[in-house]
Amino acid sequence: MPHPLARLFDPRGVAVLGASETPGKYGYILLKTLLDEGYPGRVFGVSPKGGGLEGQTFLRSLGEADAPVDVALIVRPAPECPALVAEVASRGIPFAIVYAAGFAEAGAAGAQLQAEMLRAAAGRTRLVGPNGMNIFSAPARLNLSAIVPFPVGPLAFLSASGNLGFALAQEAAQRGTLGFSRFVSVGNQADVALDEYLDFVRTDPATRAVLVYLEGLAPGRARVFLDTLSRTAISKPVLVLRGGRTRAGQGTARSHTGALAGEAELLAAGLEQAGAVLLDRADEALAAAQGFLESPLPRGARVALVGEGGGHATLLTDAASEAGLRVEPLSDAVVAAIRRQLPPFAAILGNPVEMCGATEYTPDLYQRVLSPILDGDAADLALLFGGYALYDDAVAAFLDDRRHALALPILVHDLYADERRPGVQRLRARGLPVFASADVAARVAGALCRGRTARERAARWMSGAAPACAPPGWGSLAAAAKGRASLALTEDEASRLLAAFGVPVLPARLARSADEVVAAARALGAPVALKVHAAALVHKSDVGGVHLDLRTEDDLRQAFEAAAQVAHAAGVTAEVRLTPMRRGGLEALVGARRDPQLGPVLVFGTGGVHAEALRDVGLRLLPCDAVERRTLVEGTLLGRALAASRTGAVDPASLDAVLVGASQLLAACPEVSDVEINPLRCAPEGVVALDARVLLGAP
Repeated sequence: MPHPLARLFDPRGVAVLGASETPGKYGYILLKTLLDEGYPGRVFGVSPKGGGLEGQTFLRSLGEADAPVDVALIVRPAPECPALVAEVASRGIPFAIVYAAGFAEAGAAGAQLQAEMLRAAAGRTRLVGPNGMNIFSAPARLNLSAIVPFPVGPLAFLSASGNLGFALAQEAAQRGTLGFSRFVSVGNQADVALDEYLDFVRTDPATRAVLVYLEGLAPGRARVFLDTLSRTAISKPVLVLRGGRTRAGQGTARSHTGALAGEAELLAAGLEQAGAVLLDRADEALAAAQGFLESPLPRGARVALVGEGGGHATLLTDAASEAGLRVEPLSDAVVAAIRRQLPPFAAILGNPVEMCGATEYTPDLYQRVLSPILDGDAADLALLFGGYALYDDAVAAFLDDRRHALALPILVHDLYADERRPGVQRLRARGLPVFASADVAARVAGALCRGRTARERAARWMSGAAPACAPPGWGSLAAAAKGRASLALTEDEASRLLAAFGVPVLPARLARSADEVVAAARALGAPVALKVHAAALVHKSDVGGVHLDLRTEDDLRQAFEAAAQVAHAAGVTAEVRLTPMRRGGLEALVGARRDPQLGPVLVFGTGGVHAEALRDVGLRLLPCDAVERRTLVEGTLLGRALAASRTGAVDPASLDAVLVGASQLLAACPEVSDVEINPLRCAPEGVVALDARVLLGAP
């Protein structure tokens, strides 16, 4: 069955509404590009004024077309577009591409115009854009983008920026080693959304890798996009270059496309969890795509650095480490085998290996030095650096043979990579990736290593969800919380709810007088912690409502009086909650919340009163499996500290049980918007929640 977007990328006919015979006008540029690029289907220029271009007479109305039209490209100002879309829809044309800007990205008036245009489509015509640079489809020889030249190859590029499409097409043309199967400038995604284009290229035989420039996701489509991403990334690498990673960048992204997404950190975590390989810089986008198209995925992150130049050796070691690669020393046996091949004054041999300029005279040194490394399983990938473009046929054949035989990427940094020298051309003719920048080469190598992990994560996406049921009594708890202005459970209610999902909590007593406080402390055993107990006081420590390490009766009475004053100032009942005092261990934060765009989220990081300032936190979208939860913990500074504590490591299973409990609570209780355990005391003898908060969503 054809894909729903098949006729967009391979139309039987194209009509250009707003065609012009005046050079310089977009109606002229876009129509002429379509004709010049050799599109084989029927082309109709439409203009009420008449005219023609390159021997084709313009139609005065769309109704004059005498053959099927699948795509109408509308090249008219924004205010005219709703009426034109209505005409396209009335003719039963399945797709309209709206080139103009001035819609939702321009403010309230533009958003209203965009909504009017959607109503005009009446569900009969799908809208591409508006506010984009249209599409390019190499198999159909269809170029509606006005980007010329547009090199042809196996890379699909889905972009929130038309101008970036132009820039990367120019870069690809200069490189001469990479081209595009499809290009879509998604614009405002008023109708057809990014996930739909991604789903098309997922099964597209002309596409072997996908590059996405992402500024935001269409409202309500975030999870759909991530689901589509995971299905794609299982079989094809999906590289995502993100705009709006910083607060300043997020502001620019909103004004540029009108798109809104979740917080930058959460979106990044979700993209990677679904199988994306994230890129940070535009200058590495095509280089990374080339690396993925021309290389197998490495088994691990051990890299062998072999080449020319001590400076390059040092800088590349830094760059490789920063890219997440492991530059591990070679074994004594491998170093001894290498030493026999190099001049006696060779000094850098243990990884990196610097060949003292000898390859300028003896190119086969590459074979003699690399063989002990590659055949000895000393690395998962190799990065050659500082070359002089002096690779003969034997070297090129050796490198190509080794990478295929061992399924091991070999990347080359060469000083003359930007020139068409015979040595470089020999490598490229065999599909070996060659780079002019050692830093970019290292970043591409790092991306390849992340690519292996990305494919594994895509296969696990949204796994690990276990059935969860709300505990008895949850309905009454929720009803009570909904009646409060804070929409919060009390701490005691939150602790009992968490305990129902397997989270260890401390025994507790509630008290409303000094005498009750003293009695509760005796029952629990001193020392105790005392906290003001009111759903309205969510941040108790901020208002002086927390008293720790209370041992004497005087301490207890004074603490109650201080807590009562806090309660009275807040207009709530003077009630306190006492628990046994626990010291030592490390303090974690475990949370689960519902993001309005991306859905349920699991949070782990450093807890305590300084949690927000330290921002040592990791995020996962829910549901997630045990592997994702383990790497969530390991990716934080606290997680590494817990594994290496001088007083003994914390049992990972007990910590994981808390993560599972918070996740299941959110799944079982749809009224809950936020769950937070802070701090969670983590010690070798176990973990226990010292404070807890549960908030309900607005009704």
